[in-house]
Amino acid sequence: MIRTVLATLVGLAVLSSPLQAGASPERVRITPYLEVAKVVAAGKFTKVYDPGVGESEPWYYNDHTLVQDRETGTWHVYAITHAEPANPLDEKSFGHATAPTPNGPWTKQPPALVADPAAGESHIWAPYVLYDAGTYYMFYAAGTPDHTAYRMHLATSTDLVHWTRDAANPLFTDGFDGRDPMVRRVGDQWVMYYTANSTPAGGNHIVAYRTSTDLRTWSDRQTAFQHPASGTFGGPTESPYVVQRGSDWYLFVCCDGGYETTKVYKSKDPLHFTVDQHVGTIPAHAAEVVQDGQNWYVTGAGWGKGGLFLAPLDFAKLQVTKGRVVSTSHYRATIETTPRAAVRSLEVDPAGGRDYRPALDSSGRSTAPYLAVGNFGATDPSGPAATVDTGRSSLELRGISFGDEPVSADWSFDFAANTFDTRLTWKVHTPTNAPVWEVALNVDSALPDQGDPGGLGRNGDVAGLPRWSMATGPGLSVVTAYREGSAWSADNHWYDASNGAVAWQPLWQPGGRPLPPGAYDGGHYRFGFSDTEQDVTFADSLAAGLN
Repeated sequence: MIRTVLATLVGLAVLSSPLQAGASPERVRITPYLEVAKVVAAGKFTKVYDPGVGESEPWYYNDHTLVQDRETGTWHVYAITHAEPANPLDEKSFGHATAPTPNGPWTKQPPALVADPAAGESHIWAPYVLYDAGTYYMFYAAGTPDHTAYRMHLATSTDLVHWTRDAANPLFTDGFDGRDPMVRRVGDQWVMYYTANSTPAGGNHIVAYRTSTDLRTWSDRQTAFQHPASGTFGGPTESPYVVQRGSDWYLFVCCDGGYETTKVYKSKDPLHFTVDQHVGTIPAHAAEVVQDGQNWYVTGAGWGKGGLFLAPLDFAKLQVTKGRVVSTSHYRATIETTPRAAVRSLEVDPAGGRDYRPALDSSGRSTAPYLAVGNFGATDPSGPAATVDTGRSSLELRGISFGDEPVSADWSFDFAANTFDTRLTWKVHTPTNAPVWEVALNVDSALPDQGDPGGLGRNGDVAGLPRWSMATGPGLSVVTAYREGSAWSADNHWYDASNGAVAWQPLWQPGGRPLPPGAYDGGHYRFGFSDTEQDVTFADSLAAGLN
């Protein structure tokens, strides 16, 4: 993203630091910053269709596609659909609805396609429909029990109602979970973008592409975008969608930073995008871009969302980013206060020589509080802080919002020479819109290994909140120590190894539980750094100083 720095008020606050154990007298510099950039952004999302209409229980839409009938002008949506709760391996039909405009009103139609085991389909995912020369082409992922060999299938129609599987199926196979196809014309060929991994058994998350001249015979796989995170399934490269505007190409991908997070990248080359070309973030899952005349829209759907959502899309919205840069000779922290509250980055030098190295980053959710309401996975990431107060060596971020939930948080920081403390207080003002799955502080590291007193190499859920958690790599350990009993509850902590992150979850409840109105202590944490890899002795000492 190209940013124009309008004001950097260097040295506006140079403050004496209180001493913590082991700290030497030093001054903390707190510097306000202001950045302005043109970004790709969505307006307010509105629910335009509920697939549960006429059903006896709630249903969801997930990956979907919108297409307009060339003769009648009617809009059609096709989507993964299923009764709640989410059951992706049992998603066996594509929901279908029609409307005069993308804004609706939408009318439910019979399913467009049902999985056929005889055709190698144990489930079907992520339809994409395009028109060419009198025929509509529906590309979709035909799930199989072998996730390393998913089948890409094609069905065709002349009326957008009756669909026939093509004799060319499978067009190709790919893994891990090669899926979420999107096809468009690029020059004199068709290009299919889809999510995959760098090897069929796993590896870096990528947006793969193949080319064709007839929409049936496809080239060998190539890579349009590679994310530094690795693993299996879609990760941060799900639901790719590519749009051209003038000489610029935009890639939309989910779910980097949370279930309802779509990142946008801008390139001059439709076959090559990189993570440093980030130009926007859309708060939606499985986003698709829709053009209706001169109007551009972006959609969203997903498990627990109850249907299809639509928002206006702006490719050049002016975004103002504000925050503070806090620095000592041992660390430099960039703390964003708007449009979201987050520790955007942290660079450290345990020796105190200002030779900073990356310690925390924003490769996943950033270091920030988040909620999961009605479903798992940061359904409501942090918004801006309503007020920001700078003390002699402290910051107070009050009234942080979380989507449309009646919940806010106050987040405080106390800075010392070689460590800093942070505390969270959650405030539930009225009952939430659905049961709460997670209340968490995510810590997003730039280091390859993670662990706690129970061991390193962690990945996945670990019960309770430990005395400390560590991210570590060659010549560096970054430790988050926890004051025992400082959170109102201590359910779980979750390691996301592919993004180098750990979520501290005072509340973690699959299926969710009510969170009555009131104030909830979210925990007191201390961050410290060592120039020794896997420095358990330092971690124990940091935790002892907090406890």
